[in-house]
Amino acid sequence: MQMESQTKLNIQRKRKILRKRRRIKWFRIFVFLILLALSLLAAGWLTVRLYHWASDTYAVYAELYDGYRQRRELRAASFDPRFDGYTNILFIGFDLGREDTGRQVDSLFLLSFCHEDGRVRIIHIPRYTLAEIPGIAQPERINNAYYYGGVNLLEQSAAKLLNVTIHHYVAIDTETLRELVDIIGGIDVYVETDMDYEDPEGDLYIHIPKGYQHMDGDTAQKYLRFASDELGAYGRSKRQQAFIKVVYKRILQPDMLAKLPLLTDVWERRVDSTIEGFDTVHFASILHKLSGTKPDSILLPGGWDQYGSWVCNRQAADEKLRELFPLEPEQEENKGFWGLFKEE
Repeated sequence: MQMESQTKLNIQRKRKILRKRRRIKWFRIFVFLILLALSLLAAGWLTVRLYHWASDTYAVYAELYDGYRQRRELRAASFDPRFDGYTNILFIGFDLGREDTGRQVDSLFLLSFCHEDGRVRIIHIPRYTLAEIPGIAQPERINNAYYYGGVNLLEQSAAKLLNVTIHHYVAIDTETLRELVDIIGGIDVYVETDMDYEDPEGDLYIHIPKGYQHMDGDTAQKYLRFASDELGAYGRSKRQQAFIKVVYKRILQPDMLAKLPLLTDVWERRVDSTIEGFDTVHFASILHKLSGTKPDSILLPGGWDQYGSWVCNRQAADEKLRELFPLEPEQEENKGFWGLFKEE
């Protein structure tokens, strides 16, 4: 009897243990199912949120791109197809000027990239160049176009003067130039003569000795603004040519990649330009071809008149532009020499 009782107790104990194990097993299954359900709900919620975020982001970028495309098509409507193989950018440098005058056009040049071979062309336009300004009866100095109608009228006047398509413009002032030169680590320039000039009223003090100089941003903008030697404005234009060549060479150096974020930040904050973020791919393709190419840099052919204005030599300018922007043989045959740069 005692043995039967013990056996019965053992059986009951085992059954109890089995029931407990089954409860634990089902509890674990229950917890797992709850966790799985919660995970599926979280995944579904996250998927919905990501979908809405992606949809909203796409809508925003689609709207931005649509606006960019419309602006580009509006500008492209006036482009001459003869220059489809180039990207021509008008660079405008502003002097902040005095309080009573405001900022004024200080330098002007066209930077042109050839898509086929990566050649770079730079055409410097003296700011005192006499030009036809749309809406103005008589030719005036081209820098006055900004006074009459801002950057857009200045761009139109430059395009008319050169008889080329301008695809973009970039406008910066002396303070922005100073910041950009400092970011790239300064530049090395040979100064042809001692530069000494003081204008207390304009808060401008220039003292740069002759010889090779490593210039920071402040010195560089003073170097470009100096025009008090015997060459006057002509010497100033030549110095701007030398400066642009040095900067061009500097930006092709490998260490510039690390400086791109800072340059991009300044560009977005302080530079007025028609170049937008969606143009990045196009300009990346252009920059890829620049290695090893040397820019063709010229001063707009002409001379000074008795009033201190630069008068363009139309025939010499057209011949030089022909060299810089050669057309296809069939285009030359159809248009002839004299019709090459005439407006339609």
